[in-house]
Amino acid sequence: MKKQKGNNPAVKYKTKRHRRLRSKNLVSAAAIFILTFAFWILAARESETFDPLYASIEEDPSYRDGVFYIYDIKDYTRFDGYINRARKVEKENNEAVAVDVELMADINFVEDRGYGSFIGHPYIRQSMLRYGGVFEGNGHTITWHENAGNGMFVCVDRKAVIRNLTLKTDPIVWEMDEYGVGILCMVNYGTLENITVEGRIEGTQCYVGGIAGINRGTIKDCENRAEVFLSGIGDYGAGGIAGLNKCKVLKGEDEQNPVPAIIKNCVNTGKVEAPWEAGGICAYNDCAFIYDCGNEGTVTAQYQKAYIYPDHPDWYEYAQVAGICGHMGWNSIENCYNTGKISILEEGIQATHGIAGDTLDWVCTVSGCVSLKGTATGRMRHESVMELEEEEFRRWKDNPAGIPYRANNWQFDLEEAREKLSLAPLAVSESPLTRNQAGVYLCEEFCLRAPEGFSISEVSPFALCMEAEPASDQMEAEPAGAQDQNGWQMWLLRLPEGQTDINDDLDENGWITKDTVHELWLGISGAHWLHPSFSWEADCHVERTYATQGTRIIDPKNCLVHYRDDILAQAAVGENGEMIDNVVAVPISGNMEDGYQVKWLLLFTNKNNNYRPPLYFVKDALSGFVYLPCQITAAEGDSLYSIAKDLTGEGSRYAKLAAYNQLDVREPLRIGQILRIPEEWLADIP
Repeated sequence: MKKQKGNNPAVKYKTKRHRRLRSKNLVSAAAIFILTFAFWILAARESETFDPLYASIEEDPSYRDGVFYIYDIKDYTRFDGYINRARKVEKENNEAVAVDVELMADINFVEDRGYGSFIGHPYIRQSMLRYGGVFEGNGHTITWHENAGNGMFVCVDRKAVIRNLTLKTDPIVWEMDEYGVGILCMVNYGTLENITVEGRIEGTQCYVGGIAGINRGTIKDCENRAEVFLSGIGDYGAGGIAGLNKCKVLKGEDEQNPVPAIIKNCVNTGKVEAPWEAGGICAYNDCAFIYDCGNEGTVTAQYQKAYIYPDHPDWYEYAQVAGICGHMGWNSIENCYNTGKISILEEGIQATHGIAGDTLDWVCTVSGCVSLKGTATGRMRHESVMELEEEEFRRWKDNPAGIPYRANNWQFDLEEAREKLSLAPLAVSESPLTRNQAGVYLCEEFCLRAPEGFSISEVSPFALCMEAEPASDQMEAEPAGAQDQNGWQMWLLRLPEGQTDINDDLDENGWITKDTVHELWLGISGAHWLHPSFSWEADCHVERTYATQGTRIIDPKNCLVHYRDDILAQAAVGENGEMIDNVVAVPISGNMEDGYQVKWLLLFTNKNNNYRPPLYFVKDALSGFVYLPCQITAAEGDSLYSIAKDLTGEGSRYAKLAAYNQLDVREPLRIGQILRIPEEWLADIP
């Protein structure tokens, strides 16, 4: 009988069995292969020998003719690895990290993880540690890693250029207590151009900027739309474009001609907040320049003062918060504007600034800058800017040359002065003898006579104001010099009882010195608002002026005048006298034996241009101030007749002087004899 193929049960059984065995073996082999491959990868990672990069960047298919083309996240990640490897392997070769880039598409690190699993690789990281080439963004957008510790670059080299790029990020949080951090880079030595950043960046005890933490090169045509936030104690700040804008001389560069740090034609629209130092463009600008920039975002300081040295609680800095630059060093700001609200969260006396703080040092230049009126707090501000109402501001932006520039940097404001200086009420009543005389004010504590052409008025229970009298309608023409003096003012203010004590600062002989007066000045709470920037003994003048009547000095007590040295003051205020440099005088009563007292503060300013009046006006005004009771000491050759003639111009009034002092008119005066002067004579009343 012929056998039929395929019908043998044994054969069928054997075939199925073989199939099952063969399938099982294939599965086992695949499993072994996968496990072996996984083990190899893990072992490779553990030993850091696995490298997803090519041995050389020239071998990478994305590298052509000296340019690396980035089309997707994998290309970007490989390029990041090549640059970081070059930095580590070829430390002294600047060209190794100077590879040019063309970004050919948008990249999103949040939606497309790509090579994210290789972030633990020794060279593939979130940031390029150092870059020196030209990174052409071609207008594309990079959406950065979630919860990234820092931005795209750590250091951008001097010859590097990064341009035409938008960088979006969820919060970048930098918690190290040093250096700086920005969404694009930590520090820039090169050129950043046409960069836009969005999102939020947070730093702790470091300089924080929207674009760069620290700029030591050039940033131009950039915009920050991100929130910039700084926390922690320290001598740092936050800025919309850069935290710190300051030059640095690198190895091989000319120390005499350093490469300046420049921020030009940039705009901030994001919110900026820091403990004490913040600016819409940068927090601190030193050995650097800011040109043609604008701030449209809110800028906020958290505290009135910064206790930046935890181990020294008595050392602090005042808040510096402004639309463009919070704190100025040696630098220049030109043609910038601010429309953002500038504020300090903590209640207190510090003013904010439309453009910049600390602008009144002779090493600073601020010109052509405009702030929207009402954006900065306080009228007693130290900055040389033009403030415009909203409609004027719009016209200025459309045509800056169409509105003549006028500085409006500082105005004396009595109500604000009461807060900053803690002024006490005058607590005096004008004598009936002078109530009808505009040029003299007599009260129970002092007599004040105004120079010719000036009048004195009690404008508030807290102040007297001496200023030029209004021109008469009958006057055909103002006398020579009258137009100049129309803005001159002297404010007489009372200091709180016990606020000042100069008796501990006298010299070894008990005399008042220049240093004594400087310490007195610094001891007046809030007095820094009346003076351009912090002053030292070396850059101040202190003069003594004595009260006079007729041809005679009637009050030998000191009336001390405190003002900036002429040369430094002229350098500080510029060619047009646009910056503040007021004069402050403190009449001092008392003597070495009984101690000295300071009750009054006299401030001289010009309400038209906010610069100090001429010193001759200051001295003329001070020569008319005398404490009561007023006494003179008879000298050799003095008589009642000669004293009356010196004081009033009429010797025949000697009988009044004798009666006032209960003296016999026939009795000669003794050398050293003390005579009191009739109050009506001090008021120059016949």
